[in-house]
Amino acid sequence: MKVGLFDHLDRGEAPLTQLYEERIELIAAAERLGIDSYHLAEHHWNPVGMAPLPGVFLGAVAKRTERIRLGPLAYALAFHDPLILAEEISMLDQLSGGRLELGVGRGISPWELSMYGITMNETRDLFREAMDVLIQYFTSDRLTHRGARWRYYDVPIEIKPLQKPFPPLWYGSSSGATRDYIASLGAAMNSGWAPAARIKQAAELYRAAWIGTKDSPLRRDRPAEPVIGSVRMVVVAETDEEAEKLAEPAYLRWYKSLEHQANSFGFSALFVTPSYEVARRRVGSVIAGSPETVRAELLHHIAEASVTYPLLQLAFGNLTQAQSMRSLTLFAQEILPHLREI
Repeated sequence: MKVGLFDHLDRGEAPLTQLYEERIELIAAAERLGIDSYHLAEHHWNPVGMAPLPGVFLGAVAKRTERIRLGPLAYALAFHDPLILAEEISMLDQLSGGRLELGVGRGISPWELSMYGITMNETRDLFREAMDVLIQYFTSDRLTHRGARWRYYDVPIEIKPLQKPFPPLWYGSSSGATRDYIASLGAAMNSGWAPAARIKQAAELYRAAWIGTKDSPLRRDRPAEPVIGSVRMVVVAETDEEAEKLAEPAYLRWYKSLEHQANSFGFSALFVTPSYEVARRRVGSVIAGSPETVRAELLHHIAEASVTYPLLQLAFGNLTQAQSMRSLTLFAQEILPHLREI
């Protein structure tokens, strides 16, 4: 089983210059300790996302690491010109030596989209049109596209990704036609912080879509089985008491950043509970404790949710670099070997 890190790069106590440097150091340590990948969210005008241009940060990380796979989770395609984004993706894959994991999505925040002049209802068509451009770019030598939003005329393609025909894809949990389309591209599915029962239901539907699209030509070099991911916020310490003492204020600080933009519109944040106790005891999106406790809870989550690629959020809220580094070290030493056996 492979294991990755997920990150918002949400605003904490440190200045941004320090935040960026410390996070790169944490990713480099994760590589040394055997973590497989690092996935970075894209958010705009919002303290929950201090890397609104994920490619800039990932380019810096690529030159400070050698093995760990890197990618956005996800590029919100409604915010991007797909022709320019295709060049950025190609550059990142080349700069990283073919280590890019390409997360794509429609954009999850209605408030971010509204400030950009886009409604949630528009994002499905924008996503499909942008993906058409990206796929054509990756699989052709010249590109012509006449769509509702973007138009390009006989564009010569000078730079391609190192991975052929394009880097492995990731996408958030989806439904209906989008699910079938994403399965036809061989994308990994990430269900985020959802409860285990909901993740399992989404995973079963996605596996059915995977079987139904098995003859897609873009699936030729993809795995035989779909990758099913989920995110869990994890704090590991020597004792359960110490971990819980760190996890609760860190979660509440992270949630404050998450809901900041929604509050400015008079709403609460979507999809995530403001209660640490609910997140910890009922939803299960937070796992905190000693290595023994975290190992047992994470293994239970993986089995219950039918997850094949867990993503850990080890740095969030007001956790210090030392605290996140300790969580990472204890996880790698005491828990990761047990996941490798699955």
